[in-house]
Order: sequence, then C-alpha cells, then structure tokens
Amino acid sequence: METVTPPGRRRYRNPPIDEAVCEFHFRPGPNWDLTIPGKLQPALGSEYQGRPRAQHSFDLGLEIRPDERSSVRYGQGLPKVLLFTDDEKRAVGVGPDVLSIHMLRPYQNPKAPDESGWDEFRPRIGTALEAYWSVAAPQGVRRISIRYINRIVIPQSIVRIEDYLHCAPPSVKGLPEHLNSYMSRTDYLWEEGIRVVLAQGSILSESDEIGFLLDINAYWETQEAVGHSEAMVRTDRLRSIEREAFENVITDTARELFDADPD
Repeated sequence: METVTPPGRRRYRNPPIDEAVCEFHFRPGPNWDLTIPGKLQPALGSEYQGRPRAQHSFDLGLEIRPDERSSVRYGQGLPKVLLFTDDEKRAVGVGPDVLSIHMLRPYQNPKAPDESGWDEFRPRIGTALEAYWSVAAPQGVRRISIRYINRIVIPQSIVRIEDYLHCAPPSVKGLPEHLNSYMSRTDYLWEEGIRVVLAQGSILSESDEIGFLLDINAYWETQEAVGHSEAMVRTDRLRSIEREAFENVITDTARELFDADPD
C-alpha cells in the first residue's frame, strides 16, 4: 500500500511519541458478533500473533490524591480485545463497531526512518481496516481519529514549560512563578467536521527530571458513513492536521530536544 506523506513533514531523531493511535467507529453491519476478534486475527495474516488481551480505551483525565502531587491519568472507556505483535510494540484493537491501530514506543527507528514512523503506521492502518471490513462487513465509517500521546521529559529539576510549549499555562500576577503540577484540555474546531483536542499536563517521574504529557487528538465524524477509500483519505487529512497542531505548539527548544540522538 502506498504511503501518503503529510505535507511539511519533519522527522525527529528522538521523537517524544509514547503511543500513536488511529481509531475507526463504524455504522454497524449485519455480521458483528463476539467472534469478530477471533476472525480478525487470521485475517491480519501472521503479523499479530502475540497473546490477545482485553483492554479498555483510555481518555485523559486528572487524578488528585491527598498529600501528593496531582497527575495525569487515563480513564477507562469501552472494552476492546487487543491483538499484539510478538514484541508487543504494535497492536490492533477491536470492539463492538470500533477498530483501533496502535504504535507504541519506539514509534520511529532512527536507523530506518523510511520504514518506520508514519511510513510503517499508515500501511498498518490500511491493512487492519481492510481485514476488519472483510470479517465484519460494516455499512461504513462514521468517525475517525488520529491521536498522538507525547511524553516530554526534561533532564532538569526546574524548567519553564513555556520554553518548550507555546500552549503552556500563562503566568498569573500574584501567584508563584513555578508550577508544581498542571493540566488543561482544549477542544478546537479546526475545519468543518474536524476537531482537535489538545490535552496537556505534568506527569510524575521517578527521578528529579521534569515531565509533561502532550496529547493531540484530531478527529472527524459525520452522519453519513463513508466507505473504505474515503476513510483512508480522511485519515491522511487528520494526520496532517495533527502534525500541524504539534508543530504549532512546540518551540524551537523542544525541537532541539527531539532532534538529539536517542540514548
């Protein structure tokens, strides 16, 4: 399958991507039943032969615990069955009228940039969508999302978040200059039918390093379900928008960090 390269695409040697997820929601067809996950695994070929696991989808949330720092957490959503590769770094999730494709860290191989990252992710998306269509026969796709969860770790004990993110919380006169923890979530109307949800927050670290999460979710939905080919066109558009949003919120200092040689 031909890979469509997002315009203005920039590669980083050490990207902060913890997980990339593409998710499709379908208008139900006549063939959905509890045997679909079992039928999907052989339809995908020999790639996803790891042990299947049940898992919930996740949404970004805020956890507040007494006498401890608040932190970002993921809240449970609809259940899925995840089909993993042997190394458990790639997965396909399937649930009632939903399909997701997951790329876990490392998202990109700096030694093989043309065979990893989006060049690997998009063919996996296309293959999984075709396999699902063959076993579940949905009436069409009604919602698509492209989500990148970035974990940005700064090797310092005190940092200015605004040095790395343009979307950092603003300073407020009369309040302390240094944040102990933070979280925000903003929903943008990007263009007709497409929204971008930008969530960010501090994360707990076992070391003295500062870490924060930047979660960008570009999604499109419609009342009229679309077919397989149109769904892939929409997926490419969402990927371009997600990358545009990412580049707009990070600073040149962050780019230097992501371009550093990985450990």
